[in-house]
Amino acid sequence: MDEFVRLFPTIIVAIITAVTSSGFTSLVIFLIQRKDRIKEKEAEKYSAQSRMLLGLGHDKILYLTDKFVRRGAITLKEKRNLKYLYEPYHEAPPNGLGGNGDCEIGYDACMKLPIASEEDALAMDCALHRKEFGIETE
Repeated sequence: MDEFVRLFPTIIVAIITAVTSSGFTSLVIFLIQRKDRIKEKEAEKYSAQSRMLLGLGHDKILYLTDKFVRRGAITLKEKRNLKYLYEPYHEAPPNGLGGNGDCEIGYDACMKLPIASEEDALAMDCALHRKEFGIETE
């Protein structure tokens, strides 16, 4: 009986350890997997948002570069605005969207265009519109 009393705390500790270790490990694994699933869902959401922003940025940059190249001049404000759009579009992830370079040719062309005043740019745009709609008077 003395032997049993002496081993009793060891037996209790062994039983508690066996029961709780597998349960505790399962709980930890469950929590880790749950956290991973939540992160994957967030990554998918951000991935879709990033693709949408990339597409919108691409569309806007192409539209503006085409407009400025067709006009043949760019204002300082337009140049600064184009730069603010192009840099995050072109920059590699995780800080940027990692655009594939489609807009690079138009952007480079716009950076080489002569600078025009706001008034001159408006006059050039009006002349282009009149020509497009066939109301140009000569």
